[in-house]
Amino acid sequence: MGILKTVAESVARYREAEVDRTISDSETMYNQWYFQVGASAIDNIALAWMSSSIDRIDRVLDLPCGHGRVLRHLVKLFPEAQFDACDLDDAGLAFCAKTYGARPLRSREDLTAMNFDTTYDLIWVGSLFTHISRDLSRAWLAHLAKFLSPQGLLVGTTHGRWCEHVHTINPYIAPESWRKVLNGYRQSGYGYCDYHSAENHVYLHGSYGISLAKPAVTVADIEGIPDVRLLLYRERAWADHQDVFAIGKPSFDMRWPGMTDA
Repeated sequence: MGILKTVAESVARYREAEVDRTISDSETMYNQWYFQVGASAIDNIALAWMSSSIDRIDRVLDLPCGHGRVLRHLVKLFPEAQFDACDLDDAGLAFCAKTYGARPLRSREDLTAMNFDTTYDLIWVGSLFTHISRDLSRAWLAHLAKFLSPQGLLVGTTHGRWCEHVHTINPYIAPESWRKVLNGYRQSGYGYCDYHSAENHVYLHGSYGISLAKPAVTVADIEGIPDVRLLLYRERAWADHQDVFAIGKPSFDMRWPGMTDA
């Protein structure tokens, strides 16, 4: 069966399924768009899957899983897969384990210290790179890529060009911090500033804030990661807000059969 047919059938089954609507008592992300945002993640994952080389998704990592905003949809898209839910939020981990049967993995503040004990056919990274510096983004993405299966894919999100306009009506961060973000963005294509302590999650103690990245910068950073290929980049793709990119294996420079170096 071709990948297109496999993805189409999986999406059809997902749309016929009933997504769990249980909301954790500790969920801070809930709003009127909560379920639409989760469904939009599935749309983007399906497109990335169609762009990949893998015909079956058996193991999935959701990082950061939060309280299952996307995981509740993933378990319907891949009902036979095994799921790992990773986060620093202990309440979120407990909820995802109890409600969706995911294996809870407590993350590290420095993600490069996290040694996953398996590889994944799909890694979903929703709104993590949106909150870290460019150096951390490059290091963490390269680290996660090491845990992809031989044909696995990673789908992540960024604050792209549109988000400069979003901030004017729905500010991401305090005004003086946003000026720092914009200054870096306009100078190098990537801007970042830490949250003030009052803006941050209580369980986070390291560098965490708001980033803004031009597509060309994200793609350039992906080009620096060995043994993967760029599968797609879509602006405003996640819930008409964040940009979505996907990388996957095998490597962009995998040789054709019988091909030798010049």
